[in-house]
Amino acid sequence: MGNEIGIKTRILGLTGKVSDIKIAVTAADKIRNLAELEPPEDINLKRMAEWALNYLIETPRKHLNYEPVFQCHPLKCPPVPATKDVVVPCDTDARMEWEWYYMREITGSKRGQDVEEAFHRRMRGYINDEGLVWCHVGCYNEGLIDAEYNEDDYAIHIWGATKILKSLSEDYIRRGNPGSKELAVKVMRALKKLAIWDENGRCWFAGGMGALRADGTPVPNGWNKHPAPIIEPLITYWQATGDEEGLEFAIAYANGIMESAQPGGLVFKPDGSFAGHSHATMHSIWGIAHLGIILNEDKYIEFAKKAWDFMLTRGTGTGWFPAGPDNCNETCCLSDMMSVASMIARWGYTEYFDYIERYMRNYTSNLQFIITPEFEEYYKEINKDAGIEKIMQGLRELKKFQGGIIGGSGLNDYENELLGGASGFEMFGCCAPEGMRAIYTTWVNTINRWPESRLGPAGVYVNMSFSRDSEWGRVVSFMPEEGRLTVKAKVADRFLVRPPHWVPKEEVRAFINTRPVKVLWFGDYVAFDANIGDELSITYPLISFIHEVEGLWKKEAARPDLKMTFKWVGNMVVSVDPAPSKTPLFTGKPRVLPGFKE
Repeated sequence: MGNEIGIKTRILGLTGKVSDIKIAVTAADKIRNLAELEPPEDINLKRMAEWALNYLIETPRKHLNYEPVFQCHPLKCPPVPATKDVVVPCDTDARMEWEWYYMREITGSKRGQDVEEAFHRRMRGYINDEGLVWCHVGCYNEGLIDAEYNEDDYAIHIWGATKILKSLSEDYIRRGNPGSKELAVKVMRALKKLAIWDENGRCWFAGGMGALRADGTPVPNGWNKHPAPIIEPLITYWQATGDEEGLEFAIAYANGIMESAQPGGLVFKPDGSFAGHSHATMHSIWGIAHLGIILNEDKYIEFAKKAWDFMLTRGTGTGWFPAGPDNCNETCCLSDMMSVASMIARWGYTEYFDYIERYMRNYTSNLQFIITPEFEEYYKEINKDAGIEKIMQGLRELKKFQGGIIGGSGLNDYENELLGGASGFEMFGCCAPEGMRAIYTTWVNTINRWPESRLGPAGVYVNMSFSRDSEWGRVVSFMPEEGRLTVKAKVADRFLVRPPHWVPKEEVRAFINTRPVKVLWFGDYVAFDANIGDELSITYPLISFIHEVEGLWKKEAARPDLKMTFKWVGNMVVSVDPAPSKTPLFTGKPRVLPGFKE
């Protein structure tokens, strides 16, 4: 994956071949203070979260007990079903519930609190007196959109329970609600009782992530071989409550996954490869990686890293990852790859922060659904046979979905034209909120204060080039115009600022305010001892290069001939060949959203 360029420089994390590496912008030897200049427009994570709140507030349908929508087809007229959506319960809604907490943390907004409270009540309604989560199995059969379920079809919903456990724990952490803590304890203990334990202290569920009948036997389904994504919720539960029982459960389940303890369950080969659904698998791996950070144990991180690196071989490195078959991308998996990468990066593989930045710049931000004048004209044209009244009604409905993240997309466009249009320009109810999690992953890892670790000493870490305000300092990105990252300190502390991994250390410059200073390295970070108000900057050469990928689309896509050529500047794709014929993903500049207006 790495390509040697020059003396010490490598470009990592890209499948295929890298060539024609050039310095696009040289490193600045002199800089000006922030007050004297206007940085270039770049991705605004807070604005993305404000738009995401629109989706969270507007899509739950009050007359259906605040049920949101899984089946949103932005190019169809009408775009969404008028009645109940059987795929939603304990999946779309359970995923969305986390995002209320994350998007509010980013924005500080109080919009839509009445909808949020009603939504939380909806989710609590799945929990019975014993702490079991009961629901029909519609989300496990997402292709059967016209299926009808009644109470006889209800089962113990493992997938939904893991999501609800994390939501309850987040609620207690953020709002101190004792009722949420009480419910979280009940749900955790109910799940632990359902788990099967062996003499080696490992555990698993009889149906993996799938549903169980009242007697504990699995409801037959193709998802059952995949492990439940319970480890991350158990970690959040432990962080919220301090209950060691939850952490012990997480360790036992992680060991069960790593040692293939579940009979008939997913098997990971020594190289990290697996034969499972990309998102369903990596969603569980996220918790294993986080467990490594919590326990300070290498085996969990290394296991997660092998699985992550295997998934990278199936993707391009731009942010495109196959859902399972090789003919479509899935935002759920992309978000998982970002979450896992954040944990691997904190273990000292700091180049994984660049991978998060790439996936945000090239996919997540570009796929956030906003109705533009161009989209309106496109929608009117492709639906002209429906008549103007239905078209306008469809556009009004789609305004509610603004801020969600498109779930199915292509290699160079929204529509996935190169791979036969499979799942192109679809806003699946699973992906729309999971893409919001990607926003949160990026936001929380751009700047944070961390204790001493493999990264370096305790201090404020600036890991990626995104503009973001925080309690520790204001980060200012100068992408895509130059290689410069500045943070204005709000606290007196040690700051550690990371240039991209592909920058030779000898090419990095450091400044306090406008004064050049000696570059002091701690691992992959430039260290500053800051006073309040100091502007701490690094500059570095911004590179451009060509990246070629082929051979990934031989099976379901039936495109063994397809070769993609991407031109990069830094961590951003600026052009692609073949060029898109419809809605482009890459425009040569960062996606700058309009400000949200209520």
